[in-house]
Amino acid sequence: MRKIQFLLCFGIFAFLFCSCDLPGGSDGGGSVVIDNPTNVQPRKFWAQNLKTESFYQVDAVLLAESPNCRVWAERGAGVSTAMATAMAREYEDNILPKMLNTFSYNGPIGFNGMEIGPIANIKDGMVIANNTMELAGRLVGGDGKLAILLLDIVDGFKPRENEMYCAGYFWAANFYENNPSHQYLKYSNESSMIYIDIYPGNPGSVESCTTFAHELQHLMSFVNAFISNKKYTLDTWIDEGLSSAAEWLYLGEQVKSKVNDYNSDISGLIQKGNNFFVWDNRGSESQYAVLDDYSTVYLFFQWLRLQSGNTKIYNEITLSKNHDYTAVSEAADKAMGGNGYADWETLLKTWLAANYINAPTGPYGYRNDGTLKNIRAKTMPAGIKNILLAPGEGVYSITNNYNLPENRLNIHYTALNKAGNTISDSDTYSGGALLTFNANSNIEGKTEGGTTTGVASYAEAYNDAPGRSALGASFSGPFAIGAQDMLRRNGFDNGPFLDLPRLKKGTALFE
Repeated sequence: MRKIQFLLCFGIFAFLFCSCDLPGGSDGGGSVVIDNPTNVQPRKFWAQNLKTESFYQVDAVLLAESPNCRVWAERGAGVSTAMATAMAREYEDNILPKMLNTFSYNGPIGFNGMEIGPIANIKDGMVIANNTMELAGRLVGGDGKLAILLLDIVDGFKPRENEMYCAGYFWAANFYENNPSHQYLKYSNESSMIYIDIYPGNPGSVESCTTFAHELQHLMSFVNAFISNKKYTLDTWIDEGLSSAAEWLYLGEQVKSKVNDYNSDISGLIQKGNNFFVWDNRGSESQYAVLDDYSTVYLFFQWLRLQSGNTKIYNEITLSKNHDYTAVSEAADKAMGGNGYADWETLLKTWLAANYINAPTGPYGYRNDGTLKNIRAKTMPAGIKNILLAPGEGVYSITNNYNLPENRLNIHYTALNKAGNTISDSDTYSGGALLTFNANSNIEGKTEGGTTTGVASYAEAYNDAPGRSALGASFSGPFAIGAQDMLRRNGFDNGPFLDLPRLKKGTALFE
């Protein structure tokens, strides 16, 4: 998995000295929205064609403006002023306040010409912002308002033919000074902005606003990396996990589609271990494999919240100085001390056990959440005794008079007892399950072989059929996936990923 190095860009700093005061203070206060603002010239935005990896210009008009955002729409795309107004109002009243409360650094942020961070950590620095979104505005100058571009994202979506589409995206290169001679920075809009799809997306709808919150977290995660002085941006699975948590945060309830995706296992690969840790590594096995990543990372980050008791763990993770699994394990250990969660293997094993046992109390479940209590991990089909697992992956098989295998390399074994809500690293349980998992914490680690019991009970065999859902919902498209995932589906594995480019002296180089 690609790591993106963090070296501060001189071009960004230049903007800091010409920034205007930010109206509204980015505090989410008030939903005053101006429909069809007057005396505003149409402008062009760069956007990316996810079918060809190329960039093109979108002619856009400003349809709505509020204290903290402007909503632009692709000219001639059929976006109404009412749609744009609904989006702006939802941002002011619901999305921004919730996101600031959960994912933002809130406090004076300083800058001394070389460093950005909490003012207490910046020697001889001046205060330039008071939260993450204010800093986002400072990085691009102007009045600091978030630009929301509503457009038909070119992704190849066709009803009943290509079920996948990109519902929205954030591109970090927009934070950098436009450089006409650079391969990618010549497409920078020099703006703090989010792209939101209008087909099959519906601007202002619950689904579209949920996507908005998801993408806004990506933007905030990028800006938080400056504040916490990270060397790298967050690993993909962590950034996507926080964005999945943003969906829950906005809705105020569980995202049932994610639960359905897990229980249905339409790819048939969750049953064989596929999950979020090595992101999008099984696309060649099923077109639906990436949906496994989104559903499992959603569950993991919900488990973290429910077990820790609140959303503070999300703030700890996004503002960590670490970019990899240690950002999560250290936050989990701080929030739930005494459980050994500073050790990644222990944290991973406990969550994997929770998906199978799903006890109403204790660590091996989802605290009897009204929706997540329906999570049902599937066991391996009968007769399969060998399995290949990438780092972070785990599978379940029924144990009947079966001795616990010895750990080998990164493949480890744990016995699960659903009846007693217990696990064991020494003995198996009759009528229990064997958890076989790859404990390697390196997302670039090799796939390794493990063993399973080859036994499946009647109940588990019934639950093994792909397409079933404990919530009774049908599994049908269209399915929203990220821009990077869409690019990979279209054959551009080594193209300009839509996250943070490597920065050095005002240029960006993708590693």
